[in-house]
Amino acid sequence: SIDTDTPETNNAQTVLVFGGSGYVGRRVCEKLVSAGCNVISISRSGKPPPYYCDGSWCDAVSWMVHDLDTSMNVSSAETFTSLQQQRNVADKNNKASVNSNEGTAITATTSLPDLPLIDAAISCVGDIQPDEEGMGLAFDDDRLYRSNGLLNKHAIQMAKDAGAQRFAFISLSYEVAKFLEGPIEGYIDGKRLAESTACELFGTENTIVVGPSFIYGGKRFPTFGKVYRAFVESFIAKAYVGGNNALRNLSASPVEDWVEKSLFSSPVEVEKVAGALSAAALGLVTREMVGDRKQGFFDLQGKPIEYDNVLCVDGTQEIERVDKEAVIPRNGANASSETNKVIKGVPFAEGALVGKGPFLYPIPVVAFFLTIVYCLATNQFVTPVALV
Repeated sequence: SIDTDTPETNNAQTVLVFGGSGYVGRRVCEKLVSAGCNVISISRSGKPPPYYCDGSWCDAVSWMVHDLDTSMNVSSAETFTSLQQQRNVADKNNKASVNSNEGTAITATTSLPDLPLIDAAISCVGDIQPDEEGMGLAFDDDRLYRSNGLLNKHAIQMAKDAGAQRFAFISLSYEVAKFLEGPIEGYIDGKRLAESTACELFGTENTIVVGPSFIYGGKRFPTFGKVYRAFVESFIAKAYVGGNNALRNLSASPVEDWVEKSLFSSPVEVEKVAGALSAAALGLVTREMVGDRKQGFFDLQGKPIEYDNVLCVDGTQEIERVDKEAVIPRNGANASSETNKVIKGVPFAEGALVGKGPFLYPIPVVAFFLTIVYCLATNQFVTPVALV
């Protein structure tokens, strides 16, 4: 939340935001500007389009164009495939699971942006796009590991070199991470790499992870998000989940259903996520506020992987509580009020479906086979009569 009664001060913090022109990033920039911070955004596109910059906050941000992907050099030994091979060797030798941060040295290949001395940094960089060759049902683990892990590691090192004292980034809620740690391991290992790198350079008390589930708000499915949240928090949904848990506990070895837990976890508004990230960068998130980081993760070989005990704002309830309790002073430019404002030219759902085409590929195939099944079940096909 933002305290509008705090008097203006001159000791403004300088915060660097990676991916500041994106869906979450530009809202982080807006909140930091409203708090009187000097804000620098680094992204591939630079300043957002005019339909996203409808307030004076946008002019107060220093928008820098820089592609993290082209400014780092990663050898073939630092891919997700190589990491899995190392783990297989360690497994055969009965050694502990290889940490995703081991042996990963990133060097710059092109000139880096000239950054001033900064106080903190936030990364909103991430990618979970499906593989176009997999009909929307396959993921390129090497690409996801690079996009979510190696790029963030490069950003973390840039922030440290610029003098940052704290680093915050967006990750996943515990339930969603448990659900995806098998099916999309490259994505999870990438997030794990970013977290371990930040902890190594900034320490457990100055590395803050914000883990939402489904994010909605602004022009991105606002009605659906509210309806979906009302459903998963309804008595019927809670009774269904509670009943399933009770039945599973009757087993001698009950197994958690992380698919169900992730689907029935509450979505969160993007403004709340941006507020938690901003509070984290300003040093307003403490150990007393969030407690210890949850554990219980495993790799593909079933070996446990222990996360560093960083500050983790996990799930919708925690994000909303932190956003409410960590009061951010408002000293800067006025924020825009886009909730009820009609802005022309905004892409559908703020570009939420860009690159998501592969997710739609299976739909015609499934529809075709369902039609065949329906026709067979209802005797829709004509059976030729044999001539006597």
